[in-house]
Parts: sequence; structure tokens; C-alpha cells
Amino acid sequence: FLKKKKNKTKKKATPQYLRNVILPEVIQYEEILSKNFGRLLYIIFVYGSWIIIFTKGYPLLLSKNQSHVPLYHEQIGYIVFATCLASWVTASYVSPGNVTRETLHRYDNYPHDNLLFVEHQICQTLQIKKIARSKYDKYTHRHIPRFDHYCIWLKSPIGEENYRFFVLFLIVHAMTCCYGFSIVSRLFWGMMLNSSLLTPTFMRQVIVLVYIMVAEHIILACVNVFMFIMSVLLLAFLGFHLYIISNNMTTNEYFKWRKVWKWYEWESKRQSQSLSSFSGKAILKSEVNVSSSSSVAIQHRSKIFDTVVADGTHDEEVAGSTTLNTRKDNTENTISNPG
Repeated sequence: FLKKKKNKTKKKATPQYLRNVILPEVIQYEEILSKNFGRLLYIIFVYGSWIIIFTKGYPLLLSKNQSHVPLYHEQIGYIVFATCLASWVTASYVSPGNVTRETLHRYDNYPHDNLLFVEHQICQTLQIKKIARSKYDKYTHRHIPRFDHYCIWLKSPIGEENYRFFVLFLIVHAMTCCYGFSIVSRLFWGMMLNSSLLTPTFMRQVIVLVYIMVAEHIILACVNVFMFIMSVLLLAFLGFHLYIISNNMTTNEYFKWRKVWKWYEWESKRQSQSLSSFSGKAILKSEVNVSSSSSVAIQHRSKIFDTVVADGTHDEEVAGSTTLNTRKDNTENTISNPG
């Protein structure tokens, strides 16, 4: 019988020029894209939204039929855009600080609490003294004083020297989103009021407003929804940072203290459970001892009672043997001398 030989498919080898020329460039561009991914998203969403506002919203603002939003908001919009851009550039390029052997004395200003920050510790990566409230940043390969967190939108760690600019960046962008949402919403509301409704009930106004946003200005409406969502998130994030500022903490320290408190609560709960179980066992043991001692006492008393009954005497006569003897002598005298 003839056996058919299976044709084994061999993988095609990558050409030499692809491995030497194209692959290194692809890997390099991939690294650049991964490092700047947050910045690219910021540019696309934020400045893309600004472009839509300038091209779609400003014509509505400057139209003749529009009378619900003052025209000076055109100049205010340009000022807000310039402020937004300036805050982002400043927060991105201001250094957070760098702890080295030469700058160690400059940033060593905080005491060690020997809980989160222990004295005489050495940074295992840079082999320098690890000062209190500092941390090694794996993205920039620097030791950051008073490290807060790494911001992907700025592509920079937030530390002692640029934290104030980061908070300013949050304030500006939160106010920008709130301002943009309010102006675009007023434009839509004015267009709804300018529509000729015979009986302007609330439901009809809502229907007309939705029609204007979806059918006529869908792109601007999407930007308005995006600004509303971002204003809520940015205000919440700004409130969190104002909270940790009031408590003299950083984001890094806040989450470390949360771990410490969780560990403390878990240990307290475990200790209380162990104490309650120990006290329960002690009470149970004492009850067993009491019951065993009482049973022994009852057995001892029953033995005494049996002995007394067998002798024909009473418990009280056993207790007072002298009284019994006296009574016996008196009885014998009475019998011998009945008179």
C-alpha cells in the first residue's frame, strides 16, 4: 500500500531588508505612539472640539436672528481658548523636580513618619537616599520630590515644582467646559424659542429642541454633551485635589493611607473576633467548671445523707453531737427516776 506523503507547509522567512529596515522603524513609531498616546487623545478631543465650536458655533452666535447670547462672547471665547492652550503647555513643560545627589539638600524638607516613609532608605534604581514623600518615576526614570501621580494628558509626572500648574490646568479646563456648555446650550435654547410654535407647551419645546440638536446641528450637539460630561468629571477631580491639599497629602500618599486604614480595620476586626471567641471559650469553660463542681458537691452531700440515714440519725444530730449526748443523758435519768 502506498502512503501519501503530507506536504508540510513551511513558514516563509521574513526578508532581510524587512528585518533590518522596516521593523526597527515600526517599533520606533510604536514606542513614540505609546508614549504620546495621552497627548494625542487630548489634542484630538479638546482642540477638535474647539475647531467645531469655531466653525459650527460661532456662525450661530453671529447670526442675525440670534439675540439670546451677547456678541461679546465671541472675544471671550478666543481668550478662553488661549488660556486653555497656555495652561496645558505650561503644565506639560514645567519640570516636577529631580532628586539627585547634587539636589538632595534642596528637596529634603519633610520629616519621616517611619510608616509610609522610613528613614535611611536607598532608592534601589538610582542608588541615592530616598527622601520623604518622594518616589521613583518609571516613565521618566527620575526620582520625583513630593510625587503626586503621572499624568498621561501632560506626559509628565506631577511633583513638587509643577503641582500648582497642574491644579491651574484643572481649574482652567473645568471652567472652560462649563462655560462652553452654557453658551452652546443657550444658543440651542434661543433657536428653539425663535421657532414658530402655535401653543408653546413644555413637551413641544423639548421636541423642537431635540429636533434642532439632532437633525440640524448634530456635531455641535455631540460636542456640547462631551463638554457637559467633562465638566462633571473635571469638577469632581478638582474637588478631590482640593480635598487632599487641605489635608496636606498627595495622590500617592492618599492611596497609601487608604491601604493602611484598610489594613488597620481588617486587623481590628480580626482582633475583636479573636477576643470575642476567646471570651466565649473562657465563659464556657467557667460554666463547665461550675457545673462540674456543683455536681461533685451534690454527690458528696448525697453520700453524707446516705451514711446518716444508715446510722439512724439526722443531719442536725450529726452537726450537734454534744446536744445529742446531753439529750440522751436526760432521757436515761428520766427513765431511772420517773418521779
